[in-house]
Amino acid sequence: MTRSIENARHLRRCLKISTAVAIAATAVTLSACTRLDDYTAAELNEPPKRHPIGYAAQTEALLVEVPPTGGLSANQQADVVRFVDRYRKEGTGRLQLSAPRGAGAHLAASRSVREVESILVDAGIDGDAIQMSRHNISTQAGPAVKLAYDKPVAVPPQCGDWATNLGENRERLPYNNFGCATQRNFALTVANARDMQVPQPETPRSSERRSAAWSSYTGTANSKDDAAAAAAPAPKATTR
Repeated sequence: MTRSIENARHLRRCLKISTAVAIAATAVTLSACTRLDDYTAAELNEPPKRHPIGYAAQTEALLVEVPPTGGLSANQQADVVRFVDRYRKEGTGRLQLSAPRGAGAHLAASRSVREVESILVDAGIDGDAIQMSRHNISTQAGPAVKLAYDKPVAVPPQCGDWATNLGENRERLPYNNFGCATQRNFALTVANARDMQVPQPETPRSSERRSAAWSSYTGTANSKDDAAAAAAPAPKATTR
């Protein structure tokens, strides 16, 4: 009788343990289903969200030395024009125009500063986009006018996360490193990182090409061709 009671108690304990294990397994399964819903699974399939590309600011600067006679040489003017063109394509924020500090140095560089400002006006740079400042004179370069702007540089994501076993991916979800190599190569090879943030402004359309496209759309070009074909003499019949 005692042995039967002990066996019954042992059986009840085993049933309780089995029930607790089953409940825990069900809870884990339900929690996994809640975590891997449709939205979560969709985001795992988007490399730009799982492996985003970062951006860091890099300063580009041009130092224009002031000659004793004042003003800019032809080479210096070309350098300023190319620098301003790069600012319009890849720069963010304001263009910094800095003149040398000190009464004598500022007076010597005043003509160069005016010529640089004239180049900026001709390039279409708005006055609000220019930040004027002063800087100390370098003992090596002497009086100089400084142009500078900040541009974004793409920072590639770090790849190589193979923590999950792809052979046990029963849910067929994208693995951790999915799409990371594409994002990294894109960040390393892009010429202008600003293109990934904002589109480039459109250039003015060609009036000649617009006229040709409009004529084709309205049928003016076809009517002219038909009129020319009707005015042309008919080919003579050939006999054998």
